[in-house]
Amino acid sequence: MSRRAWRHWSDGDVESCRLLAQTLSGRTRDHLLFLCDYVSLSHEQALARYAALGAPRSLDEPAVQAWLHLDRPDRAVEHVRRRGRKPSPVLERRLTRPLGVRLGEPTVLPLADHELAPYLPAVPATLDGVDVLAHLDTGGPFVILGPGRAAELGVQTFPGGRSHQGLRGADTRHGTIAELRLGAATLTNVPVAVLSTLTGAQDLVIIGTNVLQRFLTTLDQPGGRLVLSPKGSPAPVGTEVEFYLWSDHYMFARGGFGPHGLTFFVDSGLVYVADDARGPRQASLLATSRRYRSWGVPRRLARLPHFDSPEPISLGPLARQDLLVAATRSRRTPWQSFGGVRIDAMLSNGFLRSYAWTLDFDRRRYVFRQGEPR
Repeated sequence: MSRRAWRHWSDGDVESCRLLAQTLSGRTRDHLLFLCDYVSLSHEQALARYAALGAPRSLDEPAVQAWLHLDRPDRAVEHVRRRGRKPSPVLERRLTRPLGVRLGEPTVLPLADHELAPYLPAVPATLDGVDVLAHLDTGGPFVILGPGRAAELGVQTFPGGRSHQGLRGADTRHGTIAELRLGAATLTNVPVAVLSTLTGAQDLVIIGTNVLQRFLTTLDQPGGRLVLSPKGSPAPVGTEVEFYLWSDHYMFARGGFGPHGLTFFVDSGLVYVADDARGPRQASLLATSRRYRSWGVPRRLARLPHFDSPEPISLGPLARQDLLVAATRSRRTPWQSFGGVRIDAMLSNGFLRSYAWTLDFDRRRYVFRQGEPR
């Protein structure tokens, strides 16, 4: 039973893992239930299980992230210090400059007219009093900038090691923006990641999942608008898909490629566009060539950088056909595992853009409706 439960976890079938784990006993049971609670955003319950396990060091990082999701950086810092370690500058900044959010009623922002807008939608925003276009990307955390833009805004940064932009490695620095405005919504003391790769044509301002999760967020590309509503607002009626969250911002959900049930990293920021006889099209999926081959894609297709999917692609009960997909010859991707959950592919805006989709973090659901073109 234990092996079956771990197999469900690896497959991203969190609810089956939870049901089997509840029939077990001892540390394996509590460890699995901690993981299930953690990705299900039941952070207080996850931390209670973490304490019952004796606070194992192997789970320190998700425990710290759980405290941050609960807006308790003080407890996160206290835990790190109890371990005899110095809190990172990022963690200390979350403590000394706590995040604030203000929004009294729904605010509607028009999607900007920009050359990347069909592939990476953007809205008008203000960063520390400077008007910018902010692109929306669920594959990022709070705010992401390039070094030039950070310098222009006067953001003081400190080293943050290495990270990734898509499949590319990047040097990262961290900082804080005093104020981010999105329509009537205001966020203060917003964490910033500065990526060395965001230069030249990619000198973009990006807003990620950790900003969007502070609201009931609806991205309606067909309707040309972003709607931010206060947390706790009723979600619209539509097709619901359950999602999970690993670490700070990595959302994943169950989907499929033809008959193959898969787990997708839901990253709307993949700007892979191919121009062919059908015009410019954005890839809806990114996976390794080896993965495509395992799903029955002929070798002649799987070895190409992109091709028309021979199978429908699904997310929950939603399915779309005739989509462009992209392939990488690399055997490993930066997002191939979230805490032991095998991530089969990245699902992008190429799939999502046809819908008005709502991110409801209160209920941990996406809600999809057919968008109405403006």
